[in-house]
Amino acid sequence: MSTPPGKTVMITGANVGIGKDVARQLALRPETARIYLACRNRDRATAAKAELEAVTGRRIFGIVVMDVADLSSVRAGLAAVDGTVDALVMNAGVIGPRSMELTGDGVTNVFATNVLGHVVLLEGLLAEGRLGEVAVLAGSEAARGLPMLRMKRPSFASTSADELATVIDGRYFADGKTDFNLAFGQAKYIGALWMAYLARQHPDRRFITVSPGATTGTQASNDIALPLRMASKYVLPAMGFSHKLEVGAKPTLSSGVFYASAANKLKGPLVDQAGIFPDLANPSFQDHANEAIHRFII
Repeated sequence: MSTPPGKTVMITGANVGIGKDVARQLALRPETARIYLACRNRDRATAAKAELEAVTGRRIFGIVVMDVADLSSVRAGLAAVDGTVDALVMNAGVIGPRSMELTGDGVTNVFATNVLGHVVLLEGLLAEGRLGEVAVLAGSEAARGLPMLRMKRPSFASTSADELATVIDGRYFADGKTDFNLAFGQAKYIGALWMAYLARQHPDRRFITVSPGATTGTQASNDIALPLRMASKYVLPAMGFSHKLEVGAKPTLSSGVFYASAANKLKGPLVDQAGIFPDLANPSFQDHANEAIHRFII
């Protein structure tokens, strides 16, 4: 059976928390024709699919088995998807002590899950001409540091590709105590730079990094409470979906920008983070992030 006209969406980490609720919200939009739930566990994805169908009354959900920490799994999942993906929500992520373990691709699990797997997924869609409109990467205020939570701001001596590569494979902490909170912030920082790089290369598409802000109730980590929420007030407009807002007006989110809460805040209106830390808008740093990432993609 062919897919009816309308928008097709893929969401990583879609069986719980943020990803699952974004799927629910999008399914309630009549313009949504197909939603791919990209999850690493088929049984959990199947359970989520049944729950979403029950709560939305729509049978538009498809399952894509994909572990974003495993690049071969990402490629296999991408091959299983037919046609164009109008909107890609890169939501899957991890934080915690086990996140510093190395994957089979030789990178830390925190970087593989939050960034590298999404790079292969998104760039695969672009290479095949199958990204229709927009890609949204889940960001975090941790990319600028969170003093109130004792999370250091990622900072680098040169922000060169060589230096950023040490984050990706864990060498950054080789001479000292590992700080998995900092490693998480570093991954989110490099991910935001990479998205800005893509925005410059593909002006006909939209690439937006959005931090959902502070919340509880997600299952991104079993070790700590992760401040991560895909707020419908911002994510749906970023994806080109119109919807009613309970408070305020529909925001306009520009391609290549990293949006998160204002300085020293964990919630509230989103602002361009380059206004707080100009290095996020540095084209050379964006180029270096892209170069460092691709050293680990074969």
